[in-house]
Amino acid sequence: MDNHTKYMSLALRLAKKGEGTTSPNPLVGAVLVKRGNIIGRGYHKKAGLPHAEIEAFNDAAKKKNSIKDATLYVTLEPCCHTNKRTPPCVKAIIEKKISKVFVSMLDPNPEVAGKGVRILRKNGIEVEVGILEEKAKQLNEAFTKYITTGKPFVILKLAATMDGKIAAYTGDSKWIGSPTQRKYAHQLRGKLDGIMVGIETVLKDNPSLNVRFGKKMSRDPIPIVLDSKLRIPLDSNLLKIHETIIIATSDKSKKRKAEKLENLGATILNIKQDKNGRLNLKELARKLGKYKIMSVLIEGGSKVAASALKSGIVDKVVFFYAPKIVGAEGISMIGELDIPAIKKSIEIKNTKVKKINDELMVEGYL
Repeated sequence: MDNHTKYMSLALRLAKKGEGTTSPNPLVGAVLVKRGNIIGRGYHKKAGLPHAEIEAFNDAAKKKNSIKDATLYVTLEPCCHTNKRTPPCVKAIIEKKISKVFVSMLDPNPEVAGKGVRILRKNGIEVEVGILEEKAKQLNEAFTKYITTGKPFVILKLAATMDGKIAAYTGDSKWIGSPTQRKYAHQLRGKLDGIMVGIETVLKDNPSLNVRFGKKMSRDPIPIVLDSKLRIPLDSNLLKIHETIIIATSDKSKKRKAEKLENLGATILNIKQDKNGRLNLKELARKLGKYKIMSVLIEGGSKVAASALKSGIVDKVVFFYAPKIVGAEGISMIGELDIPAIKKSIEIKNTKVKKINDELMVEGYL
């Protein structure tokens, strides 16, 4: 590993520390190097707080290191636009007299998109782009989708037996996965903005949908409930535990129930229905984007999984397989998709398999 890769790898590890706290901003890490020594490091910790470059500058200053003529390694192109909370980083880089900047990936934000690099070069700063670019893009895949389309990045997560069942024929599903697998799944929850389930899951399990295992993030994901008839109980755990909950319903639902739910802090979104009475998830995704929800984890049952896949809103799947078999009578992990032939099946690309004790985690992209 050459030094440039080493320093950018460190910057990427720093960026990951912000998972679950920076939305709707990207994950960014920065490392300052001078004469072969790391003199400052930083990452974007939370929306509204200083960006990674500024954190690295502040870190160097605390250590009384001279920043002039240092080299900056940053995982995302420095911003050149001013928002209400943070000034542009390119200005600070120029003022600090940084001599060279290595950028892992360009900012997909149309307000930046190469402009930051051009400004730095116009001011005599050498810039190189592309070190560990693919890793940087994967790290910020949710931000890229959100900032370019206005819609959240959606992950479908399911835990099943080896023969693809999420429950026995009785409906019993506790516990398919081991505590280790559930811990991993909860860590995934903590990285995303929203968590979507169907009303049947709420009525059957009365879930909490918070982060209870692993690293505790600064906030739990916002529950998003698909409930076309507003059947959610007023005393459900979701309404007790979470300050914010979004309920997607139809215009045919009872207005009086909607008012009661709103009085309990719920946000009600009226969504169109298809000919089968299912909520239009594409419309829901657009509306969630307007609420600055950058990423969503779907944890519903087989019907919700099928609806999400049919609608085309799923970007990535994360499937956990436990070393158990329940047979054909069990409930399949994904409901009816009306696919008549294998050649018309939904393809999963760039798959990765990870072993978690005796269980398998398979992830891939649609």
